[in-house]
Amino acid sequence: MKNRDFLLSIALNVFLAYLWVFLIYLIFDFVRLKDNALVLGIILSSIGTLLFAEVIRRINPFIKYKSSHPVKIAGFVSFALNAVATLYWINF
Repeated sequence: MKNRDFLLSIALNVFLAYLWVFLIYLIFDFVRLKDNALVLGIILSSIGTLLFAEVIRRINPFIKYKSSHPVKIAGFVSFALNAVATLYWINF
């Protein structure tokens, strides 16, 4: 386990978190003017999140590691912190 693996995992997950937040904003902007916007937005964002999770699972080079591996934990934490920070404190 090298520092390079930690930095690569953090950088990859930060970028993926920005992409996920952008996807969620696009979905909610798309359904904003529709009838039953909340229901349609929740359904589309759930489907988009599941598809996005599958893409993350396939492109992540650290898939061979267990979920409790420090490199994977660092990636999960960086994804979560970046997603929360972008959703709640930064306006597009």
